[in-house]
Amino acid sequence: MSNDAPNSIETIVCLANSRKSSGRCVAGKRTSDNSWFRPISNRPGHEISEWDRRYSDGKTAQLLDVIEIPCIEKRPLGHQSENVLIDDRFYWKKKGSASWSDVLKLVDQEADLWANGFNAYYNRNNRVPKSLIDKDGGSLRLIELDEIVLHAVPKAPDFGNMKLIVRASFEYGGNEYKLDVTDPEYERACLEKGTGEYHLKSVIACVSLAELHTDGYAYKLVASIITPKRAGT
Repeated sequence: MSNDAPNSIETIVCLANSRKSSGRCVAGKRTSDNSWFRPISNRPGHEISEWDRRYSDGKTAQLLDVIEIPCIEKRPLGHQSENVLIDDRFYWKKKGSASWSDVLKLVDQEADLWANGFNAYYNRNNRVPKSLIDKDGGSLRLIELDEIVLHAVPKAPDFGNMKLIVRASFEYGGNEYKLDVTDPEYERACLEKGTGEYHLKSVIACVSLAELHTDGYAYKLVASIITPKRAGT
C-alpha cells in the first residue's frame, strides 16, 4: 500500500447510510458499472464512523451523495460479497448528488429478497437460515414499491420491552414482508410522531441482508427509504 495514495478510489451513488452499532452501514452502486459496493472499516463490527465518512470541509457523507471513497482492497465476508475495506487515512470526496430519476435507473429489476418463510420478532419473511444463504447471491437490493407502511410499535411487548421500534411492511414479488428499519432519518421521524402507522407512496428502498447472527440466521433490514421528495424532486 502506498504511503501517499490509496490503492484505489471507488465512486458510488450512496443508496444507504443506515444505523449500525456505533456507526453507520454505508452502501451504494458504482457509477462505472452500477455494481453494488459496501465500504467497511477494520473494526470488529465493520461499521463506518462519522470520522471515516467525513469530507475535507467537515461535512459527512449522506444518502444520495455521489462519493469518491479511497480503498485498500476487497474484503468479502460470507454472503456480503460487496464489502471493500476503506483507506481511512484519506477524506472521502463529494462529487455531486443523485436525483430521483438517477435512483430509478439503479433499481434492481425483478430482484429476489433471498429465501422466504422464516419469521421472527413480530416480523414476516425477515430472516434467512445459514443453510439457505447463497454466499454468491449478494446482500443488497434496491427495489421500487408502490407503497410502504412504517410501524412505530413497542419492540417486544410480550416480554415487557415497550420501547418503540420502527418496522416496515410492504408487498414485493408476490410476498409480504415486515422488516426492521435502520434508516436513521425515517426512524427518527416515526419515533417523534409516536406509536402509529405511517404510509408512504412511490418508494425506492434499499434492503440489506445483515451479517450472520449468532442464532444462525441473517436478518433482512430496510436500510434506506428514498422518496421523490427526499431526492429533491
